[in-house]
Amino acid sequence: MLSDQRRERLDISRLVAEAQAIVHAAATVYLHHLGQWCMGVLVHGSALKGDYIPGCSDIDFQLYLEPAAFTQKGQLPLEVCLALQRDLAQIEPFPFQYIQGHALPPSPWKGYLGPIPGAYHVVAGTLPIPEATEEELRLSARTALEKLDPPMAYLTEGLLEHGGGRLAYRVRLLCTDVWPTLYHILTIQQGNGLGMWNLPKRKAMDLLPKESASAQTLLAFYQAIRTYYPEEAPVEEGLRAIESGVAFLKSVKSWWNEINAS
Repeated sequence: MLSDQRRERLDISRLVAEAQAIVHAAATVYLHHLGQWCMGVLVHGSALKGDYIPGCSDIDFQLYLEPAAFTQKGQLPLEVCLALQRDLAQIEPFPFQYIQGHALPPSPWKGYLGPIPGAYHVVAGTLPIPEATEEELRLSARTALEKLDPPMAYLTEGLLEHGGGRLAYRVRLLCTDVWPTLYHILTIQQGNGLGMWNLPKRKAMDLLPKESASAQTLLAFYQAIRTYYPEEAPVEEGLRAIESGVAFLKSVKSWWNEINAS
């Protein structure tokens, strides 16, 4: 539990300028409703590292809470979440797409990867769990690359839908596969996962071999999503993002299969 004094001392100093007011407002809401259980509030991702994509990137919070915060089902009480949402909904997240919060106990599930040193920022409280290690990042990368099997069902099934921002939603889901895959491949290629995960997208992209299929298809994906967002341009731009994103994932899988066959 954070004292009232510590709740008032929100640290947003390392965040990009565009995220600071949003994070301060959101963290204030989280602490107002969850402060009695809160151990630490963290932010990670492009709100910290930079190179966010307007209208696409989110602000990602991790909320570490005492076990007493959770029901027997491992959830927060519904009435708390309803009240929290009413206040959170008053915050304008732009230029980010939305505010995302994950409530976590101080002893997460087996296999949970802790925050990566340097790639997260403590807004309030402390980090109550161990940070990720280089060995864990390499194991995570190998596991993810082994399981990678594009195209994913959420794309092929999602393209049967239309309206209500469904295409934009699928493109954002694809981002959650593409960007981690970039850092996974660099973790293996560079042998420095801790360093790689601290890089913003463009600097990480520049480390891929320029003439490789992975570099070329990822650049096409990056350009496509920057065109598609923040206004959600014509459908063709969204489809181009999906095509290039899947092409990148396929190229990574081919590379992974090749190095493991030799």
